[in-house]
Amino acid sequence: MTFRRLCLILVTLLALSPICGWAHPAPATATGERLVLAFYYAWFDMNTWALPLSDQPLQPYMSTDPAAIERHVREARQAGLDAFVQSWYGPQVENNQTETNFQQLLDVSARLGFRAAVDVEVTGPFLHSAADVVAALNHVLSVHAQHPAYLRVGGKPVIFFWRQGQYSVETWASIRDQVDPQRTSIWIMEGTDLAYLGPFDGNHLYSVAWSEDPAGTLVRWGNQVRDWSAAQGLPRTWVATVMPGYDDRNTGRSGAFVRPRAGGAYYRQCWDGALGSHADWVIVTSFNEWREGTQIETSAGYGDAYLNLTAELAAAYRQGAAAVPDVAQPASAPATDTPEATEEPQPTAPPATETPAPAPSPSPTTTGTPTPTPTATASPTPTPAPTRTLTPTPSPSPPDTPTPSPTPTPMLADRAATRPWGGWVMSAAVALLALGAVAWALRLQGDVAGRTIEKR
Repeated sequence: MTFRRLCLILVTLLALSPICGWAHPAPATATGERLVLAFYYAWFDMNTWALPLSDQPLQPYMSTDPAAIERHVREARQAGLDAFVQSWYGPQVENNQTETNFQQLLDVSARLGFRAAVDVEVTGPFLHSAADVVAALNHVLSVHAQHPAYLRVGGKPVIFFWRQGQYSVETWASIRDQVDPQRTSIWIMEGTDLAYLGPFDGNHLYSVAWSEDPAGTLVRWGNQVRDWSAAQGLPRTWVATVMPGYDDRNTGRSGAFVRPRAGGAYYRQCWDGALGSHADWVIVTSFNEWREGTQIETSAGYGDAYLNLTAELAAAYRQGAAAVPDVAQPASAPATDTPEATEEPQPTAPPATETPAPAPSPSPTTTGTPTPTPTATASPTPTPAPTRTLTPTPSPSPPDTPTPSPTPTPMLADRAATRPWGGWVMSAAVALLALGAVAWALRLQGDVAGRTIEKR
């Protein structure tokens, strides 16, 4: 091989290194580091679809059906979701679909490259005391969190909570010390009482549907969580809630109201608020809470419009776009709130002009902000019908636990984010090696030429 050919090969390798990925290894996934989750419910049977719902699933199902779970996971992936957060009543198996169906969800998720976590219903029918909560959390960490499909962030399993206000901050501190003294998991609370952020790692609001200005509400709450973190010197995670709309008037609740979807505009406003609040993660309320009309699951009225709209807005959030597309022109959702007519008669959707129940004051405070906290009413029977009730007045709920650091962390254990400067360091190293090789080759050529002259 001649000297010129050697130099040409070295230069070519150096030029191709960034293109081939030697200098810049590609991330494990293309979705980035920001988690996008959705609340998931696993207590439906065929009786559910006989209720006067505002819309119906395109394919009525039983939550125990593995085929339905697989379809839901595939739809979640279509929507750009990273994981489901399933409402969970504890480890009891008898008359508790939330445990048996969660086991199935984990198995299906593992096969399809998805993730799942639990949302512990502290006031559920099988958790009667703090000791019951301790036992349930020990089960989550020792059993479910060991499953390869359980949601982890930075290697730590994530647990969401509902109705933490059932117990005091001091009781939760004791529970945390018993269950997770080394803080090797991430606990996310729900609600408005930020005092609970002591024993928890982060905060989310289950619902923002009471607010006509969800974007402003989310920005204010994101700031409150960060202000608390700064004042206490404890990094905490802010999880922004996004909702397509709301309608629980068919539940018979006294404070029932409707928040029109406005052709996707309300959903877009929520995502705009998630961006504006610099949310660490986003959670969709919900994938399939049909009795409260917050579902994005494929439906008879909307088809997969809200799956596609979620994928669009989730991508913008992950890219850190300055703003989501024009809220008045939803790209993927229908132009009206009324589901499209189908061959089978469907319940009438709420009119867009319906006046929602009075909403709480839009300026929340750290001691009880205007986020209504839905109430979970569950019955310990295999047939699911419990729903979280939104009320126009907020009730404090416990805070969530902080992520390992205030800066974004890898969202899943299998997501290894590559540092942008790492590739250039590698390029520089390759360049130095190439220059060294060229210098060595020049020196070798000089030595050979000198020896040739001497022999002559």
